[in-house]
Amino acid sequence: MVITELQTWKIPEVYTSFESVIGESHWRRRTAQLTSEIRGNRFLSSYLVQENAIAFQLEHLRQVRLKLGQIPASEFNNPDIYPAMSFAAQSLGIIKNAPNALGEQFRRRIHGAFGNPSDMHALRLELSAATHFARQGRKISWPETSSRGSFDLLIEDVGPRGLEIECKSISEDKGRRISKREVLDFYAQLWPNISWAKNNLRTGLFAVLTVPSRLPRQHKERVELAKLFGRQILSGTGLALPNGGSIRIDEFDVTRLEDISSATNPRDVRLVIDDVTGTHNRESVVIGSRAGGALALAVQSAEDDMLMSSIFDTLSDSASRQFSCERGGMFFVGFKGIASEQLLSIAGQDQDSAQTPTALRLHVSKFLSSQNRDHIVGVGFLSESGVRPSVDGLVDSGGTAYYFPNRESPHWADDFSGLFSWVR
Repeated sequence: MVITELQTWKIPEVYTSFESVIGESHWRRRTAQLTSEIRGNRFLSSYLVQENAIAFQLEHLRQVRLKLGQIPASEFNNPDIYPAMSFAAQSLGIIKNAPNALGEQFRRRIHGAFGNPSDMHALRLELSAATHFARQGRKISWPETSSRGSFDLLIEDVGPRGLEIECKSISEDKGRRISKREVLDFYAQLWPNISWAKNNLRTGLFAVLTVPSRLPRQHKERVELAKLFGRQILSGTGLALPNGGSIRIDEFDVTRLEDISSATNPRDVRLVIDDVTGTHNRESVVIGSRAGGALALAVQSAEDDMLMSSIFDTLSDSASRQFSCERGGMFFVGFKGIASEQLLSIAGQDQDSAQTPTALRLHVSKFLSSQNRDHIVGVGFLSESGVRPSVDGLVDSGGTAYYFPNRESPHWADDFSGLFSWVR
């Protein structure tokens, strides 16, 4: 049974049951390890907490209960723990109602996911897919118990023979030349060379490091690059690097950062930083100075990222291996870091005949037109969902789905059209 709603007053009961079934040692050890990493690199805090949000939320509840002897009613209205509680309730529903072997397998997947954020994102996406179809009243099963294939879910009562679902979680690092963690570790190596800015910088200063392809692989080479970058920031002058890279430095009006402090939408914050640094969607940081200035940093590759090609390489490989080809199959693709309004904007552009089709639509069209993918009846893209309280003490989650059907598939059935709220 898939849990589709959670009443906030049941949070203590859900936490206690989840702790008993899964074991608190798994998130306690994980958060202790991450806290140690954060102490060693001031730039890692936000990233590691976000990537391991479920573990940190559960650890918060563990510590609250340890201190107070219970989980107080004040936590019922704490939206910061709702994602973990929704995950816990959904997981318990599956474990308690699945056959013993499948329930134990799912429990082990949760254990492993605490140590690997990618696995946790994939597991949460699978639960989101199951919840989506459960809310439609569909009958859901897992392929380990019902059919051949290594896909994630089987929706038994849609189409003539059911629908196979394969979930793919797409991280923000997908297709990037330089990963977010690499940049944050590089900033830690840079910090000893720029720590003066925290107290002494009186103006707005941005510094952008562009490398030919990737950051140096060797630790010694990265340290030397950090020292060079720091010297140029101190001098306030840019530099063309001998390997084809560059350092670009200039001043900006520090009052522009006032928009960041008042912004509640992460996308708005990103737009301000991108505009200041002249970059696009890079892992940037802003260091405020007690003297009233600020230093904005960005690191980028001179080579273009390959997000779309990387996504569809993954889908192509999966299409040939993970579906049974005995019935229709559909991909459920979750974009980490893409908000609902962003996905709606993409879909809106595609619906406007006066505008150029998006890269997403062009890649999907090419993907679905391949003759060896006749069994794929559609691809659904899902934004990040927000978990929030709603009426009657319920926890509700919402996201945006952009669905591309493949009506030319020999496995197509008319009821595949109504699976998402946005249908192309």
